Amino acid sequence: MKNKKPSQAVEKRWLQRVVEHGCVVNGNSQVQLHHSMGREARSQKMFIGRWFVLPLSEWLHDVGSNHPWNITHHRKEFIKQFGSESELWHKMICKLSEQEPLPFGEDIIDAVMSTNR
Repeated sequence: MKNKKPSQAVEKRWLQRVVEHGCVVNGNSQVQLHHSMGREARSQKMFIGRWFVLPLSEWLHDVGSNHPWNITHHRKEFIKQFGSESELWHKMICKLSEQEPLPFGEDIIDAVMSTNR
């Protein structure tokens, strides 16, 4: 696939699918979106920021949460408890790909997985 950012419509549909998946940790349907490396992130010269997104329960993401596993404040503790962000993302996209094709190819998957994030 071409190395370009998705259109707004494609990104919006992707984010909708991510939200519908529910929290990658506990399945909660009330989630906040966590852009693991920021929306503009690149890896291996690929734009990955708009794709590398995790749906997380509020207590695991919100800046106002003081939970010891909150990824915003305690990333290392989150990873110790639940695994790496890229591993959680990969599990999620495998499930999502069973429902309908992903809007990106193996090049993006490889670039995300190479981040060691």
